[in-house]
Amino acid sequence: MMDPDALAEALGVILAEHTGGEKGRYYGGRHISLRRGLGPVNRRCALAHELGHLISGHDPTAAGWIRARQERQADEFAARLLISPIEYALAEQLHGPSLSAIAHELGVTVHLATTWQSLYERQSA
Repeated sequence: MMDPDALAEALGVILAEHTGGEKGRYYGGRHISLRRGLGPVNRRCALAHELGHLISGHDPTAAGWIRARQERQADEFAARLLISPIEYALAEQLHGPSLSAIAHELGVTVHLATTWQSLYERQSA
């Protein structure tokens, strides 16, 4: 598990804030904007997702199926960045199959916990 703020700093990301709309935006290059007022979990997950776009070299102007694929890849990057298999297993032992409780334990959104779960189900299939 890696701190997305530390990764952003190491990559020289220019981080801005915006009002309203999506939680995060990747503008290309090293430019990322996060929605003002996000709570810590949403901010952390949004930054990890946008870093996924940056590291993957995604085109911020893409549309249609290409955009959908880029969004899935950014979600998968964020899930891998923020959730380790050991931490997930421990959270699952504590909370059973409740994804909301697992996500809370891990400090991530339910969406990223679900993404992580489907990634590892595919890998073990």
